[in-house]
Amino acid sequence: MGEFPKRIGEIGEEIVGEFLSLIGWHNPAKNFDIPSIDPEKHKKKTHGIDAYFNYKSPLISKTLENIIISVKYSKDKYPNSPVAKFKDYYVDLGKAIESFKKSDLRADNIINRTDIEGVFDRGVLFWLNNVDGDSTDLTSKLSRLEAPKDFNHDGIFLVDNNKIEFIFSVIEFVKKVFVNKEIEFTYFNTGLNGDNDTLKNGTIMPVQYLASNIIPIRIQIEEEKNALVLCSREKFEQDELIKLIGLAKNITANYQAKTIIAFPDYDRVYHEQLVNNAIRIFEEDSFTKTITVLNFNQNFRN
Repeated sequence: MGEFPKRIGEIGEEIVGEFLSLIGWHNPAKNFDIPSIDPEKHKKKTHGIDAYFNYKSPLISKTLENIIISVKYSKDKYPNSPVAKFKDYYVDLGKAIESFKKSDLRADNIINRTDIEGVFDRGVLFWLNNVDGDSTDLTSKLSRLEAPKDFNHDGIFLVDNNKIEFIFSVIEFVKKVFVNKEIEFTYFNTGLNGDNDTLKNGTIMPVQYLASNIIPIRIQIEEEKNALVLCSREKFEQDELIKLIGLAKNITANYQAKTIIAFPDYDRVYHEQLVNNAIRIFEEDSFTKTITVLNFNQNFRN
């Protein structure tokens, strides 16, 4: 690898490293190899792993989530037809996860764990580039793609420029609103995490939220006073707001002192009346009085 491509790769790893810290995935193992379990099928003897992280899932009780991370970073725009390149990246990561499932590293992380009953081995593919204004939504372009099924893994999540910028923006917004307060993610009730031992909030963002258009965050403002922030990747619409108000009410059971619902394009001048209409649909109580709607891409107008 030449010096320039190498530097581009290093920048990509730095960006991803900063992002992982932001979502609570601290101190992942980085840049190591694991042996292939089937060199003939995989067409390689070893797999290079960019990063590996694990955590006890807050969405599935008594379950360990192993996350194998692949970083692809380029100086060029996304291709107009990204399917072929995505399949290459996907298959490469799928092979690595398949081998990880039989690795000593995985076994070492499970042995003597009496607090878990299940394990998922998943992948995260960061496909990013260094092109300002490349707003290509890779997820939508690949939505009809049938992913290759030749390799044994428990799912691969794609993070493109749009998704990483959304989550970066959301967390930076919350930090500005609640200065010097610890940010925790609120964990949705999935039906698989109802036991009393599973955390309801925490500093680790579940991998499943990488595929979500809603990021739920909790902040303790004062002792026994909490704020809930729901940030939506969708553009502001009254129906979307109504859905999020209902979600917030369901999550908090009226326990929070402040509720913020934020959109990427909320404009008070054009949308305030729609907000009032949406709130009136709900019975006025202590909960509706806590609601504020904001734009998480803040400027002097909002």
